Amino acid sequence: MKHSRITNSFYNFVTSICGQLLTIILQFVVRTAFIHTLGKSYLGINGLFSNILQMLSLAELGVGSAILFKLYEPLAKNDKKRVTILLNFYKKIYQIIGIVIIVIGLCLIPFLKYIVSDYEKITILGINAILIYILYLIRTVISYFFFAYKSAIVMADQREYRLNLIQYIVTVISSIIQIVVLYVFNSFELYVIILIFAILFQNIVNAMVSKKLYPYIDDKYDETISKQEMKDIFKDCAAIFLYKINGVVLKATDNIIISMFIGIDSVGMYSNYYIFYNTIDVIFGRIFESVKHSLGSLHTTKNSVHEYNIFKTINLIAVILGATAGVGIACVSDEFINVWIGKEWILSQPFAILMGIEVYGLAIRQYLSKYRSAMGLFQQAKYRPVFGMIINLIASLLLVNKLGISGVLIGTIVSDWLTIMWYDPYIVHKYGLNDKFPVKNYYFKNLFNIILALILGAGCYWMSSSIFTNMGWMTVIIHAMIIGIIVPIVYLFFYIKLDEVSEIKMIIKKMLKKVFKNI
Repeated sequence: MKHSRITNSFYNFVTSICGQLLTIILQFVVRTAFIHTLGKSYLGINGLFSNILQMLSLAELGVGSAILFKLYEPLAKNDKKRVTILLNFYKKIYQIIGIVIIVIGLCLIPFLKYIVSDYEKITILGINAILIYILYLIRTVISYFFFAYKSAIVMADQREYRLNLIQYIVTVISSIIQIVVLYVFNSFELYVIILIFAILFQNIVNAMVSKKLYPYIDDKYDETISKQEMKDIFKDCAAIFLYKINGVVLKATDNIIISMFIGIDSVGMYSNYYIFYNTIDVIFGRIFESVKHSLGSLHTTKNSVHEYNIFKTINLIAVILGATAGVGIACVSDEFINVWIGKEWILSQPFAILMGIEVYGLAIRQYLSKYRSAMGLFQQAKYRPVFGMIINLIASLLLVNKLGISGVLIGTIVSDWLTIMWYDPYIVHKYGLNDKFPVKNYYFKNLFNIILALILGAGCYWMSSSIFTNMGWMTVIIHAMIIGIIVPIVYLFFYIKLDEVSEIKMIIKKMLKKVFKNI
């Protein structure tokens, strides 16, 4: 049965958030087992190799996003032949990408000793870095050869909640097995092998679900996409690739720079904080991904006024999420690390505060990225990521020796705020909304949002340092709850009479009405 855009967005949102909360708990349980059984060096290698392979995933070139955008229209028109032709093209490209990643990944093996500054140390510890790296490489490429392309149609048709449920079931099972393996066998290699089989199993089940929902996707046609359309797709891919490479350089190179200039143990300490960032990144990504395909469908209606109201509404949601999470990270992450694994794992301030600022920007970047993608705005800002990448690398390399890990994070923040945070809204207003609404209103409103976040951050930081301290997990829970209540309430107080809050109320009413009707 087909549902409305709002209903599908609601289902996507609920399954994403509920499942992700479970995933967060499991992540910390597995990480705790990892630290207790294997220690800092293995933790550092885990973070470093994950980032290296994340960089290799750039070979995907943005094909997935470009194909998803192309699928919106034929799905809306129920053009099964067109959908199948696009998916077959997607399959062929993914297989080529997988081969490219394997070749490049194997060519990097001789350079591992230069990337890992403590390579001799981990060799003395008996860590087989090359074997572990190859396992991570297999984990990265396996999706490109085993049915991952079939998930595209489910996502484009706004039924991602079905894939979410599969992912969370696989995550629970694989996490339990990993914990057992770590404590019983104390083996990093088996830990990674479990990840490989989990991804393989998940892709197979996703393919079965896709086939059941869309039985026609395996139909064979001699026809393929035209040369002109292929040219247009790769033109979009080139633009998306620049966005992707910027995102990878902003995030994935942090561990590489830390490993080369500070050491692999520092990567391990950094990764404990990065798990907060990565968790929030996934949550934000799932929240905005749950509405992205609805936005793409909405954009085809050409109703600019309604689309602008939705844009303002999602901006407010992103600001509230970003401010709440950012203030929480700045004020509570050190307390959490101390109670969780001990004060020797804490990175000195201002690291947590800087990560809080970066998390605030993350929410804004996430929703702007989903909006651009849903509107098909791949070409209009394709050179902006190049400037972001250059600024980030230069700033990080200049500051890492003087400020350590905090210097690397400052480089990322500076890059974000000098490029994405002001230019992407301009692109959305000019090309997505056809210049019908002044972008200066966005700038003024979000300048206010930033100032308010800083004021709230300062107040909550004082609160977390002054009251309910030294109570173990109770301190963490109480401070997190206070921040989680105060920050959203303050923002809603200032916006209560504006269209954004009215739109949020209307969407919630529609969702609740649909839920109660189904019940």
